[in-house]
Amino acid sequence: MTINKRNDSPLNVFEDVFGTILNDSVGALAKATQTGSWNPSVDIIESNDSYTLTADLPGLTKGDVHLSIEEGVITLSGERKTERSGSKDLGHRYERAFGKFSRSFQLESGINNNQIKAEFKNGLLKVVLPKAEASKAFEVSISE
Repeated sequence: MTINKRNDSPLNVFEDVFGTILNDSVGALAKATQTGSWNPSVDIIESNDSYTLTADLPGLTKGDVHLSIEEGVITLSGERKTERSGSKDLGHRYERAFGKFSRSFQLESGINNNQIKAEFKNGLLKVVLPKAEASKAFEVSISE
């Protein structure tokens, strides 16, 4: 029986064991790191009175993020700058995405632009978009 040593590095052993499982789930991230663009994860929740948009933006500051609303479309854009230096150190793996991003979402109801609230804290952007009074659902009573 012959035993072949597959890897010299413990990091490569981890990749051999878990790589195929993880590669399918992080394939989009790997592509993003190569192209210099990425899309942050976003949740949009609708209640009777408002929409709430929550975006994961780790490593960014308030100044790195731009938010605009035009004709019922909310657009979140910005840029995460690369932290790779020009040093001669050898990088073994780059998985964190960087570059410019832009996400746009169509909102189905009118928004009360004067009452929009946006908060950025610990890499999490939360935007509350109150619905305009005319677009809120209401019950109509039926007379006999």
